[in-house]
Amino acid sequence: MSTVAMLYICTGAYNVFWKDFYPNFEQYFLPGHDKTYFVFTDADAIAHEEQPNVRRIPWQARPWPYSTMARFDAFLSQEEALKTFDWLIFANANLLCQQTVPADMVLPDPTAGQELFVVYDLPYRGRDPIFLPYERRPRSRAAIPYNCGQNYVEGGLNGGTSAAFLALSRELKARMDADLADGIIACHHDESHLNRLVAEQPQRFRFDRPELSVPEETPLPSGQEYIRVLQKSRFIDVGAIKGTSPRQNFIQRKWEAFCLNWLPYLWWLRDTLLRKTI
Repeated sequence: MSTVAMLYICTGAYNVFWKDFYPNFEQYFLPGHDKTYFVFTDADAIAHEEQPNVRRIPWQARPWPYSTMARFDAFLSQEEALKTFDWLIFANANLLCQQTVPADMVLPDPTAGQELFVVYDLPYRGRDPIFLPYERRPRSRAAIPYNCGQNYVEGGLNGGTSAAFLALSRELKARMDADLADGIIACHHDESHLNRLVAEQPQRFRFDRPELSVPEETPLPSGQEYIRVLQKSRFIDVGAIKGTSPRQNFIQRKWEAFCLNWLPYLWWLRDTLLRKTI
């Protein structure tokens, strides 16, 4: 039986999700595998911590977006312990399985050269790459030119062999730290950097079906959904954590729509003529 370290971060208000996450993933996620949960939290106590496979790791809450960007610091703080597991898997706090998720649906195949897995982001599956929400500013180490990239993966469920995932954690941490030193934060933070790495080295990754990460607000027909992404606003005040966007007037809304729907064609032509690469 292979061993799996489940990496779970729940600081501040996000602690509310852990109580249901643990029994749900214990029952439905990778049944037959020996799972241990590394729960990074600022709570003095958490549900289920009396269970032998739950390890509460003290972790200080950080303001947004540093809370998500610091995930690799959290993982690497437990590197020596994590090295002893066969697989490392990160899961967002607000995930719940809707049916059994077997290992052959998730884990990479080392015989095929795969060492990591990522999940297609359902809302962007099949979209023209020029409209994918990559980081586009060349200053960032997460940048992907408009003439590059093919798929967009979400950052809430990923993993791989322990060695490969720890190496990925070190690499993405280094890139984000370098960006911060240069005064820039990628548009979707660690997710943007993950997508850049996937675009650079796709052969290392297994691309898992988007049914493994289905937003609650856009559910699939019964039986097609394997893991649901709970709508955070039903449980916590997201605006208080991430802040709220300023209200836009009519002209601002129209300009934003133009930038999203038409300018990418111009930027694609520019990047193609310049023969930009990743």
